[in-house]
Amino acid sequence: MSTPQALHHSLLRPCILHILRAAGFHSTRPSVLDAFTDIAARYMVMLTQSAVAHAAVNHSEPELALEISLQDIRMAMEDCGVLYPEKVLEDQIYEGEEDTRGVDNFLEWAMGHGNREIQRIALEGGDGAKDDYLTVLKKKHTMADEDSRYNGTILGKPAEPRTVKVEGGDITSLSEWAEKRKTSWNAASNMSSRRQSSALSSLGDEVLDEMEF
Repeated sequence: MSTPQALHHSLLRPCILHILRAAGFHSTRPSVLDAFTDIAARYMVMLTQSAVAHAAVNHSEPELALEISLQDIRMAMEDCGVLYPEKVLEDQIYEGEEDTRGVDNFLEWAMGHGNREIQRIALEGGDGAKDDYLTVLKKKHTMADEDSRYNGTILGKPAEPRTVKVEGGDITSLSEWAEKRKTSWNAASNMSSRRQSSALSSLGDEVLDEMEF
């Protein structure tokens, strides 16, 4: 059984292939592709972690700690080197003008020919297609309804939660087993503390005076 990391790596590899193909590469070694995929995954993880950190700082309310705003994403992109070059904040305040060169360069790339070429290659069928490679691949290999085939997997809708029944004993569910374990642990802890207190109380005052703490 493959691990979640291996599955996510496999889903990201075609995206890296599309980017390399759009950049003009026609072939690559599997080890090189895996290295690029791992770098891209680590970069996205770093970007999301930075955005979450900025959101936690910018929102003082606990219920809004994970409400990531556009400002948090921009600050994360600046931390990860996506938006550059940019002057330091003190220079921008002194000059009275915001340095938007990094944002302008990113928008130019996002709306430019390079990104359009990546989208064209990623969409099966050319410029007029609307389905990405994964959707087309699922349609080719599915023989039944998509919801029933991929239900409960990362490629489909999440499955409905079901109660797991434990047979062969008095306990009928995992929650009941966890509650019983918690109760028995608390009882054992209380019994141990009582034994320690009774052992100390049985010692005489003379023995306690001679003991060094």
